[in-house]
Amino acid sequence: MSAERPAEPQPAPDAGGVSPSPPASAARQPIEGYAAAVTELEAILTELEDDQIDVDHLAERVRRAAELIRFCRERIGATRVEVERIVADLEQLDEPPPA
Repeated sequence: MSAERPAEPQPAPDAGGVSPSPPASAARQPIEGYAAAVTELEAILTELEDDQIDVDHLAERVRRAAELIRFCRERIGATRVEVERIVADLEQLDEPPPA
């Protein structure tokens, strides 16, 4: 005698009767550069501070902010290393040649 398996639970549809799908903006958006990332972070911060953001998009905006912060930290770190290398090269130019 075989027992039937219970049906897998299905996601509940939203109020419109359609199952929720990820927002189109969930795809990773390119970051144009440090200045653009800071500008976008400031805009997100303004949305959060002014309670302008819809609760349905809150996690998405916080996730994007985290991505932008990671990008900025990486860019600052890479720039710091490059500047240190340039300064070290300049210091070598200032050293007197060996006798």
